Amino acid sequence: MGESKESTDTSSTFKSSTARDLVMPLRILISPLSAFKQLAANPTAKGLLSLVAFVIVVSAAALYASATKIILTVDGQYVSFISASSFMNWFLGALSMTVFSIALYWLTAAAGLALISRFSFKSSKVISLRTSLVVFGYLLSVFVVLYVVRAAIYFALPPITFTSSTLPEIDEVRRLVTQNWVPLPVFQLFDYFAYAAFVWLVLLGTIAIKAMREISWFKAGMISLTGFLLTLTLFGLP
Repeated sequence: MGESKESTDTSSTFKSSTARDLVMPLRILISPLSAFKQLAANPTAKGLLSLVAFVIVVSAAALYASATKIILTVDGQYVSFISASSFMNWFLGALSMTVFSIALYWLTAAAGLALISRFSFKSSKVISLRTSLVVFGYLLSVFVVLYVVRAAIYFALPPITFTSSTLPEIDEVRRLVTQNWVPLPVFQLFDYFAYAAFVWLVLLGTIAIKAMREISWFKAGMISLTGFLLTLTLFGLP
C-alpha cells in the first residue's frame, strides 16, 4: 500500500510538473519575473515544445488571414486566393519560411545574448551555453502575441484584387500593397507593434539575464539591448 501511494504521488507530481512546464510560455508573458526565476533554477526545455506549437499555429493563422485578402481574376471572375489550386503550395512554402525565419531569429538572439552575457561582465554564477539557449528560447513567447495581432490586422484590411489567376511578381504585390494598404491607419499598426515587440523582447531579455547571471538591472539591460540590436541589424524588426 505504501509503495502504491508513493508511486501515485510521484506520478501526480510528474504530471503537475509537466503541465507547469508546458504552460511556461504563457507564464513568461503574464509573470516574467517568477517564470524566469524558475527557469534559471530549473532550465527545462519541455515548455519549448508547446511554444513551438503556439508559434506555428499563430503564424499559420496570420498567413491564412493575409490570404483571405487576396482576390484573383480567373476567366473574368473574382476568386478568393484560398479557393485557388495554388493556395496550398504557397501556404506551406510561406509557413515553412516563416518558421525557419523565426528559428533563425531565436538562434541568433539567444546565442548573441548568451555570449555577450558570458564575456561582458564577470559574475560569480557561471551559466552553460545550453542553459542560456533554453532560457532565452522562451523569449519567443512574444512572437505568439505578435502573430495573433498581425492576423487580426489582416482581417481588418480590405481585400486586394489582382488581375491574374496566380500571384504576380513580388514587385507588383508590393505596388498594390503600397497603393491599397499603406495609407490605411490599421496597416500602420504592423510597424507600431513591431517596435513594441522589439521593446518587449529587450525587457524580457533583461529579466532573463538578471535571473541567470545575478548582476545589476542596468548591466542586464545593456546586455539585452546589445544582443537585440544585433538581431535588429541582421534581420530588422521582428
